[in-house]
Amino acid sequence: MEMESNSTIALTSELDRETMAYWVEFADALGFSRSAGEIYGLIFLSVDPLNADDIVEKLGISRSGVGQTLKMLAEIGAIRLARNLQSRKDHYELQTDLGVLIRLFLNSRVLPRLEELGRRRATLSALAHQSGPAHLSARFEKLDRWRGKTAPLMAIIRGLASE
Repeated sequence: MEMESNSTIALTSELDRETMAYWVEFADALGFSRSAGEIYGLIFLSVDPLNADDIVEKLGISRSGVGQTLKMLAEIGAIRLARNLQSRKDHYELQTDLGVLIRLFLNSRVLPRLEELGRRRATLSALAHQSGPAHLSARFEKLDRWRGKTAPLMAIIRGLASE
């Protein structure tokens, strides 16, 4: 017999609703979808690990949308697979190790994006210096100076990603 884990989440209390709203806003601040915030919030509120069907039933999000969002949340380290011997379905719980979460998030989302943007900036800067207007060349020089000023911060971020 399968666990009835979604019965532990009512979303009827003010605390539950405000907690869910918090995670939706947090997801938005990081550039993630509303559904990512809702799904994470639901897992955050749940006493027991949840499976995709629990989430679909509670939130009314499509099964494929839930599956894609669960995969993304697991890839960035926000949730992890829970071992549930009473069911064949995958169940998810919070990733409670903050170090793992930070490393996975930085390595899967932040650092690759920053590195790609850095390469594009360098290419554009070189083009501006070669054949661009003077004002554009000057603006890229300013960006280059800011890149130098932020180097210590980037070293900290890289350090957090590798620990």
